[in-house]
Amino acid sequence: MFLLHPDAFLCDLGILLLVAFGASVTVASWVWMRQTESGSVLKAIVGFVGLISFLGFLLTVYGSFIEPRIIVTTHATVTQRLSGGLKIAVVSDLHVGPYTDAAFVRSVVERVNTELPDMVLMPGDFIFGSESNLEDFKPLKALRAPLGVFAVLGNHDVGRYETPFGRRYSGKDRGDAVTKALAENGVRVLRNDHEVIPLPDGAVTVAGIDDLWTGHADIRKSLTGIPSGSLTILLSHNPSVILETEASAAHLIVSGHTHGGQFRLPFIGPLTRLPTALGNSFDQGIFPLENNRTLAISRGIGESGARARLFAWPEVMVVDVENE
Repeated sequence: MFLLHPDAFLCDLGILLLVAFGASVTVASWVWMRQTESGSVLKAIVGFVGLISFLGFLLTVYGSFIEPRIIVTTHATVTQRLSGGLKIAVVSDLHVGPYTDAAFVRSVVERVNTELPDMVLMPGDFIFGSESNLEDFKPLKALRAPLGVFAVLGNHDVGRYETPFGRRYSGKDRGDAVTKALAENGVRVLRNDHEVIPLPDGAVTVAGIDDLWTGHADIRKSLTGIPSGSLTILLSHNPSVILETEASAAHLIVSGHTHGGQFRLPFIGPLTRLPTALGNSFDQGIFPLENNRTLAISRGIGESGARARLFAWPEVMVVDVENE
């Protein structure tokens, strides 16, 4: 689908131009140096330019066509009052569309099933844009989780976007269609609602809200009526939900949205501003909060914008909840 999908044409064209430019400058530098006498300062400068171009070419090819296909599984442990424990697989930001098709979703499902989770949580952004094919959700029907597969919608699902400079804008809202397609494939979408799951020694409640950028998220409604003593998990696509007072009633908050920055460098972290109100320090992983609460942010599976990731490999996050 490279250069063939309207939602990604400009980004793909940019990648193609970067690859062509890097390759051309590298070859031109190498040819020029072969024809030039050794020892000149100009030759050293041209050689340096050629090296930088070659490294840029390699990073562009790797980040655009290799890393986005490398699915890794990360493991984390949190403690809560829950006899028997709970194994949760988190799959976020599939972004089916020009970069992620049914075959790739199938490989994600296979990776999840090998972990034998008790529950699968999917915190939103199932589609890339208005042209995404919802038939690509079909492999999700093969997910195996005895306690269920639960999801919330993300900003892409309901046509809410943000530029790299923080300006919000709206597109086509496909929330109802995405909800229906997911339900047909065994995924329970929670829209300001919750579901109580009885366990032999207690209960787990999974609550979920609409995306914060829609203005329709109702945390209070999603958490009303939860049995006392139940372990409460709140699904919110955007991790900024932890800034809301009502979210303090949840023991574990599971989010995506950040993509881990999508472009990272070791020891530095995200290279761009994350689209949250929390700052770049809340980028990926497990974050202890006050009152023995925990925030889990998955860097997700797919990409938005360019078909590229750099040191932010697609992730299936496995969270083991152990009894404290």
